[in-house]
Amino acid sequence: MSDEAPKARSRRYQITALLVLAVVLGALLIGGIAYQHGSLSRRAEVYFIADDVTGLAPGTTVRMSGFRIGKVAELQLQDDLNVKVVLVIEVEPFNHLRSDARAILVREQLKPAAIDLRAGSAATPLPEGDPRVGFSRRGTLTEVAEDLRTRLAPILDDVKQLTGVARERRGDVDAVLKNASEVSRELAGAAKEMRALTAELRQRASRLGAQSEATMAEVNRSVVRTGGLIGQAEKSLDSVNSKLPGLLLKAEDMLGNLDAVMRDARTISAAAAVAVPGMLQSVSPMLDDSREMVQGVRQSWPLRGMMPAPAPALLPIDSHDSAALRGPAAR
Repeated sequence: MSDEAPKARSRRYQITALLVLAVVLGALLIGGIAYQHGSLSRRAEVYFIADDVTGLAPGTTVRMSGFRIGKVAELQLQDDLNVKVVLVIEVEPFNHLRSDARAILVREQLKPAAIDLRAGSAATPLPEGDPRVGFSRRGTLTEVAEDLRTRLAPILDDVKQLTGVARERRGDVDAVLKNASEVSRELAGAAKEMRALTAELRQRASRLGAQSEATMAEVNRSVVRTGGLIGQAEKSLDSVNSKLPGLLLKAEDMLGNLDAVMRDARTISAAAAVAVPGMLQSVSPMLDDSREMVQGVRQSWPLRGMMPAPAPALLPIDSHDSAALRGPAAR
């Protein structure tokens, strides 16, 4: 009896310990599940409106910068057939959301759909009263391939049409190529002529440059000669300036002498004006006396006989002087 009592007691302890351990493990499991579902942390809600929520379901992961911050809580069909998607996220990431925040649906190959939440860069934060964010989709590889196919199909059709037209117009294309070849040859000849013309222009330019240099040298020499002439002119002006005062003094002396001569001439003229009238009065009687003496000498006969008689005056043919016809001219 004594041995059975300790064994029973130890079994009860073991059973009690197992029960306590089971309760603790159950509490930990329940706590982990609650934490996993966000029941033990503060949560915030945001939502967006989408016209198609294919691939979304309650519990879809919500990520920000690659980290899981929440999940899709519920999907609500609206009256206009759009769907309101409510997201439950942690409070800390919610504080970083701005008014232009956006939710992007990502559907990768062989992976479940997820929502990437972009915080945005606006100056104002996301309002808590109406925490609505924008929505867009990131296409899958299938969607990208389909979009590429729809874009490339018209281009391929156009290429086919162009290829068919080119095949039909092969003869025209050959003619065009032949014409292009001829044009290329003509362009090559024109380029050759242009090169020759360029070479000739260069030669002429070099000759013009040499002539210009010679002209500039001649101009420089002319400038030097002009400078020499200007220097000589300056020297001449200096000599004139140095001699001009003496010439002016001599001219002044000459003018003084002329002034003195003019004064003497005025004095002589004044004296002559006084003496000449008396002399003229005495000359008239002297002339009368001389005339009388000459007439007396002419009338004296010795002298008259010594002097030959004057020849008779000849009358012109057209003269009508009756006195001249009546007698000889008076002696």
